[in-house]
Amino acid sequence: MSKRSIVLHLDEGWYDALSRQLNKKDTTIEDELNAYLDEMLNQLPAPVYERVSREIWEEDQRQRQAAEAVRRFSVFRVTQDGRTDHLLTEGAGSMDALHAAMRLRTYLLRKGNSSERFAETIPAADYIAPEVFREYADELRQDTGRMVSALDIDLDRGEFSVLDAQDGWKTYTTRDASVAAWYASRRDGMTWEWRLDRFAEQLENKIIRCEGPETEPPSGPTM
Repeated sequence: MSKRSIVLHLDEGWYDALSRQLNKKDTTIEDELNAYLDEMLNQLPAPVYERVSREIWEEDQRQRQAAEAVRRFSVFRVTQDGRTDHLLTEGAGSMDALHAAMRLRTYLLRKGNSSERFAETIPAADYIAPEVFREYADELRQDTGRMVSALDIDLDRGEFSVLDAQDGWKTYTTRDASVAAWYASRRDGMTWEWRLDRFAEQLENKIIRCEGPETEPPSGPTM
């Protein structure tokens, strides 16, 4: 519900004097005025107070639900050198399978002797517990519209798994995912939808394992 400002004018001398006096009581003019407003609100007839309180609460709930509905998430399970990390990205940091495959390709090409782990290259990612990863994966299965992707990238096994809401986990080799990402991104000026189609086409016959919608691909130990 919209708010309205109340502006009061007080000579600076009075303001300073009141501030010094109230400071002795560990309070401020603003605190006292807010307390006085609360007293005035409590003097409203009970039906009026209850009606307005309910309207404010309902509007707050609608705003919260609207804000929640537009949030977008991606979750990752990344296994490398015997360690498994679970990560969450939100908003602009969310990645679909093609984004992730492109980032993985860049990482593999540049890795060399670097000790940087692939999980560390995912921007604005928060580490989450395995059960939280599973909760978000379940939400993708339910197709609520908030989930961009759920991905299981196992560099130790050389596997790149993508969760499909209808078909479950689809697993490809990291090499095939990397090559598909190259094909999808090599031409300039193409829309992202076009790139996604090319990526899917390249991987269409490259599935090495396909779990059902309620299963999870095997993963390494959790850290």
